[in-house]
Amino acid sequence: MAAGDRAAPNSYDLPGVPWVCYLMDNGISFHGTYWHNNFGRPRSHGCINLSIPDSRWVYRWTHPPVPLQKVTLIEKTGTMVKVIDKPMA
Repeated sequence: MAAGDRAAPNSYDLPGVPWVCYLMDNGISFHGTYWHNNFGRPRSHGCINLSIPDSRWVYRWTHPPVPLQKVTLIEKTGTMVKVIDKPMA
């Protein structure tokens, strides 16, 4: 995953981001995160950072099913996902 001019302060270039499920045309996605474990706090350029096991679960839960080791892109279709914000106890 990469975006922006690599010399710019807000750019990023992260190789090998696992289990990516794109939500928006601009690249916002659910994805596994190997560079931190401070989940639940803003740290992203708009993506939803998940632990690698959790991102694998989300990826394999969505439709259409994608065989392992295959990349599939179906434009403008997919599984609707509702994100409900609940206060933490």
